[in-house]
Amino acid sequence: MNGEDRGDGTVVTGRWSGRTGRRGFLALLGGTVLLPLAGTAGCAELEPNEDHLRVRTEVEPLRKRFPALGELSDAHWLGYDLDGAGERQTVPGPDARIRLVGVARLTRGAVTAALGAAPAAERFETLPLPADVPGPLAEHVPDRSGWRASPAYDARVLAGDPPQSAPSGDRANGRFFLHEADDRVWFDTVFLYT
Repeated sequence: MNGEDRGDGTVVTGRWSGRTGRRGFLALLGGTVLLPLAGTAGCAELEPNEDHLRVRTEVEPLRKRFPALGELSDAHWLGYDLDGAGERQTVPGPDARIRLVGVARLTRGAVTAALGAAPAAERFETLPLPADVPGPLAEHVPDRSGWRASPAYDARVLAGDPPQSAPSGDRANGRFFLHEADDRVWFDTVFLYT
């Protein structure tokens, strides 16, 4: 053996000692190799925002943002920085304007219940969807007529029910249209992060 045997299975050889020394060295070497790879993986998330018109289908971000709507399913929506479309996507900075626009299905009978329980101040009007439905979402809203909307309902949903614990300075505006025939909600909102 080249080194001193300590009697516990560890051999001291000059600079590195037995099993633990070798493991420590390999851990250090592995960390040094993996650190640049971790940085590369982080940069991979900062892709150009060219896919800002890619239709998203997950419902959890919508549930968190609009708890007053209740359970959602069959969602088709877009979410992007209005001022940064086509640029590198990062965490919203000061004065970022994030648009969430799309359609989702509510639970059966939810729209009828909402319309029936609306207080007088939350009077709903029958309106067509706005003409500026983004192209990628058009196939998900084939029926543009028969929608119901109320500015008071918009304010209640944006405030949250119960009120959202939104970051200070996070302001929102937008519209919500309800379709009673198939329990759908159309939303077009802009969140301003200041």
